[in-house]
Amino acid sequence: MIFEYFKEVELRLKNAEIIADKSIDLREFGAKEGMLRGRLLFVDGSMLEFMEYLQEENRLKYRFHLMDKEGNMVFRYDNAPHHKDVSTFPHHKHLPGNVAESDDKGIMDVLDEIEILMSNAITANRKT
Repeated sequence: MIFEYFKEVELRLKNAEIIADKSIDLREFGAKEGMLRGRLLFVDGSMLEFMEYLQEENRLKYRFHLMDKEGNMVFRYDNAPHHKDVSTFPHHKHLPGNVAESDDKGIMDVLDEIEILMSNAITANRKT
């Protein structure tokens, strides 16, 4: 399970046109346990720092921190057990100025969201 997931992620990162540079560490602690962490630099200068710790079918810990080219937080997903007031506890999304509800997230979900953000930014720039 872990090996297949890591292969899917590697293929996605290899083929992602929005990624300018990457530093990835994949560690398997056995057939059913592993960690994926790294840093992705995107073509617009933004950066994602991330970590996923998986065991069997479960994502036990994760964090995905997206910063713009100036180093300002765009968003951060994590499942650290704080923000108990959020209905999706422990899953939540940090945004500048607040914390929002969130589902369990993986790197593929976050890459999808970043691709949409970048596409929307390109479309907005074309209109101006």
